[in-house]
Amino acid sequence: MRRPPDRPTPQAPPSRRGVMGAALMAALAAATAGCGTAASRDPDGPLTLWSALRGTDALVAEWNARHPEDPVVFDMVTSGLAGGNAKLSNAAQAGNAPDIVSLVDADLPSFAIDGVCADLTGMVPPRLRTALGPQAWTNGEIGGRIYGIPLDLGPMLLVYREDIFAAHGIEVPTTWAEYREAARRLRRDARGVRLGTFHPNAYNVLAAHAMQSGGQWFRTDDDGWTVDFLDDPTLRVAAYWQRLVDEDLLMVAPGSSQEWMSALAGGRVASHLVGPWGLAALSRTVPDTAGRWRAAPLPQWDPDRPVVGTDGVSVHVVTADSNRKERALRFLEWLTTAPEAITARLSSGTSSLFPAAPALVDAASRQFEPDFYAGQDLYGLVTGQARLLRTGWTWGPRMQATATSLHHGLARLTYGTTITDALRAAEAETLPDMRSLGLSVRTS
Repeated sequence: MRRPPDRPTPQAPPSRRGVMGAALMAALAAATAGCGTAASRDPDGPLTLWSALRGTDALVAEWNARHPEDPVVFDMVTSGLAGGNAKLSNAAQAGNAPDIVSLVDADLPSFAIDGVCADLTGMVPPRLRTALGPQAWTNGEIGGRIYGIPLDLGPMLLVYREDIFAAHGIEVPTTWAEYREAARRLRRDARGVRLGTFHPNAYNVLAAHAMQSGGQWFRTDDDGWTVDFLDDPTLRVAAYWQRLVDEDLLMVAPGSSQEWMSALAGGRVASHLVGPWGLAALSRTVPDTAGRWRAAPLPQWDPDRPVVGTDGVSVHVVTADSNRKERALRFLEWLTTAPEAITARLSSGTSSLFPAAPALVDAASRQFEPDFYAGQDLYGLVTGQARLLRTGWTWGPRMQATATSLHHGLARLTYGTTITDALRAAEAETLPDMRSLGLSVRTS
């Protein structure tokens, strides 16, 4: 996906179809007309912000201390489909959505198509576009238009138990072929230990592998959407992980389950694939293993052409009904580019968020103590990996429903269903969901 131009041409609000295609339907502005109450809000009143992100309370307190003339009122929400997402949908329908909301990048298209998010393309200043860069804007753009301001980057990493690797003479794999051989060796030499885990409830991880391989589950053009969960790069990913599962080289368990966390703590799983946010999460999950873990670049399909996928990043959106958009954008520019903002957000020391703005990496790195990883320069590692992030990926317009379908299929993996079967079923169930929105959809 190309970086937005420095001087965008103003355009009318997109239609429901036209969020990613030129087929005409009722404009989003018309679709949402009458359901908002922005005109009744005081444009000079405090900005309102909903977020589930760790450290937002400290960040807002810092802003309010520095800008008492332009306060922000923060409301902590829970993450996920039944938490903040449902609350935002209900609020938007009732016309009382906040000015600003944080979203997982995969949820952005859904809220944009529903008319909840404002199109910010003509409002984002060139300095902000430059400050964040193309890898970040991939997460905030839809069809070349900006609907979200990226907060962080999420290059996938290989996190591994250095002591287990050393005890069995295993070198850190740099390719997926080496990863498979390491998995075979560990299963043979270390009874009851597996190199990694396949999580049936982690569509985001499978998607990140597809990104790295060159897959494109959703594409948009002037005629609408193309859906393809079975393109050659994705099938390569599915076949690779299926083989590891079939050879009993991986633990198969849901992410965040007690079964999996117990295996991590007990040394029965020797590595983990995750984005930068997961570095701190792992240290909280298995604190008694401190000092035994290291992080490494993600293995590659082709080391001469390295690329990595994204796992777990967030964007902030300004809601379409807000009548404080310029003020909201001023706050979001500070939030994403000011050293004091990232310092406040990460001041608890319990987050390893990697900022989208390169200028904030040094400030962020000083807030996370890497003792769990034996003092390793984690932010230096991630900086290098972030340069390899795949751009141009597009999430689907009902990604939570797609994810649920995929998870249902993957949950039957140990009963004979294959990863390819799960992908095929998820694609089949995604198509009618998209068409029910009035979108023009086809398969490759």
